Amino acid sequence: MITVGVRDLKNQLSQYLQYVKDGEKVVITEHNKIIAEISMPMKEGELTAVEEKLAKLSKEGLILLAKRKKSCVKPPKIREKLDWESVYYEIRADSTLKTEGSLHADRT
Repeated sequence: MITVGVRDLKNQLSQYLQYVKDGEKVVITEHNKIIAEISMPMKEGELTAVEEKLAKLSKEGLILLAKRKKSCVKPPKIREKLDWESVYYEIRADSTLKTEGSLHADRT
């Protein structure tokens, strides 16, 4: 593992990227605090250390892994594209109705 400050990394980026290509892990610091880490990407299908530990505990029968891989949160469905003009006129109509409603309430 190699540690480098932000300024030195910026000045010698190619050198540090070569270290990463050679299999080293580069830890980036700013004011002596670790802020990032550069390493080779994981190969597809390769498990992280946490995933390996969970798989081991599951095989031993100590835990039961979740069956669902995806999140329960579904992205919103956008039915139609909105243009700024229609949104503008809709907001303007709403504000006009609110203004007229308050005027009628004052008269009664």
